[in-house]
Amino acid sequence: MKIVALAPFPFVEMHFGGAERIYNLLTRIDNSVQVFVPNLTGSGTHKHKNLDIKILKLPDRVRGIEYDIAVADGSKEIFGYLIEDADLVILEHPWQYEALSGQRFVYDAHNNEAKMKEVVSTPEVVKRATELEQQALKANHVTYCSVDDDILTDSPKTFIPNGTNLPKIINKRGFGSKVLLFVGSAHPPNIGAALTLANLSQVLLDYDIVIAGACANYIQTEAPNVHLIGQITPEVLDCLMRTSFAFVNLMAAGSGTSLKVIKSLSYGLPVISSPIGARGYTEGCITAKTAQEVIENLERLKSPAEWEMASEAATGLARGDSWDVIGSKFNEVIEGLL
Repeated sequence: MKIVALAPFPFVEMHFGGAERIYNLLTRIDNSVQVFVPNLTGSGTHKHKNLDIKILKLPDRVRGIEYDIAVADGSKEIFGYLIEDADLVILEHPWQYEALSGQRFVYDAHNNEAKMKEVVSTPEVVKRATELEQQALKANHVTYCSVDDDILTDSPKTFIPNGTNLPKIINKRGFGSKVLLFVGSAHPPNIGAALTLANLSQVLLDYDIVIAGACANYIQTEAPNVHLIGQITPEVLDCLMRTSFAFVNLMAAGSGTSLKVIKSLSYGLPVISSPIGARGYTEGCITAKTAQEVIENLERLKSPAEWEMASEAATGLARGDSWDVIGSKFNEVIEGLL
């Protein structure tokens, strides 16, 4: 039985949302999986858990163009002949759809790709994303992570939300803290959320606002209570999650679900979020549509009972969305098709 997965970028030990989803779903499949990954710089192979990963260099003819389009244009050439005899292909993102040639396949929709690209990319990329996504949604089975993404398909589909690995120690010290935390990659919606939070510093003078991750590199502020700490280790992130007062996620755009939100919830860290930032996790988040609502919710959390209630709602949601639970559900989809 030959199961193949097509991932558009390296994902092992890559700490961003798409990579985490790919890794945590594929490694929970009961069978061995051959994973093919395109690359601009070189080739290589390695084995990780149940995954045999092969990285192949994209053709020189696609170098210098936007990465997603390079993957779309070059994947068939480098992978097509390697997957011809696959019994099942797992397509992560739609960009490598054209490498398929009639095999049964699962499309794992990380988000509404065309909708996402409208926010972060060029009209050319949006057009290509729309075309490929429409084809990918004709898969033998579609898995998707957010009910808010309007994943429209006539194929069987299964809701597979993003998850998290449950921490060994949850947040029991945050109530006395003054730290408001945001962590995000350099993805434009994350940069926007970080900037919005930094701009609230003048009305949140009682708090220390900590912005971590690559998004912090794009923020400029002289506010003394804003701390831009950039990329951090998992150990530092664990410490921040266990000791902060609240996670504040004020994203104004995006698709899919935010793994930083479910990770925060798993620690029992109250999350104050815009409706877009809370998508998929509204039952565990405190939603705020305006700056005034952010302030009001922070005031409410100063009550020990309110903070504890928010913390318990967070951990309750996260237990049902652990990667072990979600990975098992994804494995059932694969087993059903096999």
